[in-house]
Amino acid sequence: MNESSSPSPRWTPVFDRISDEKRRRVLESAKAAFARDGFAGTNVNRVAAAAGISVGALYKYFRTKDDLFLAIIEESHALLESTLNSIFAAEPSFFGRVEALLRAAARTSRDDPELVRIYVACTTEELSGLAERLSGSIETVSATRYRSMVAEAAASGEIVPDADPAMTAFFLDDIFLSVQFSCASTYYRDRLRLFVGDAADDDAVIAAALLFIRRSLAPR
Repeated sequence: MNESSSPSPRWTPVFDRISDEKRRRVLESAKAAFARDGFAGTNVNRVAAAAGISVGALYKYFRTKDDLFLAIIEESHALLESTLNSIFAAEPSFFGRVEALLRAAARTSRDDPELVRIYVACTTEELSGLAERLSGSIETVSATRYRSMVAEAAASGEIVPDADPAMTAFFLDDIFLSVQFSCASTYYRDRLRLFVGDAADDDAVIAAALLFIRRSLAPR
């Protein structure tokens, strides 16, 4: 977020007028609280105290706790869009993009596990009502890019010509999410360990996922 950011329905115009440093402090304090305590357990008074502001000021920036939570979720949307733009510009080949996306999924989880944990929480039934308020914006950007990536690769002969763009994009995204969640979420990390033991580091998981995708989609 910066001074050129577009207005968001998640926060008030007052939030746009404060300094970048203060905005970042508020969002980072909220992100840490939601990742640690969950949505229900997060106390906005403690978020305000951690950010060095009054709770009254916090409510001048965000009308509700829901809006504060959704603002954090939208950060993952902005991060995803930026990452996709960089990868698609730098990697012309299908499998080059797939490997870069797998590595980005693992790297994001290591660099910002709190954001990934909050996104995991947003996929649960408990928070489905909040997730619906995002109108699918987080998923739409990846679905559109992955469908195009598959369609172009099938047309060029880089992958099997009968790969359905929508279905293939869906299953690729599930693999990317599985890698990302397994690096940041205790449940998904333990689930990975249950299947493969303690030996699988990020590189091993990425290599296995890439091999699986390549064997599934590369022309025979």
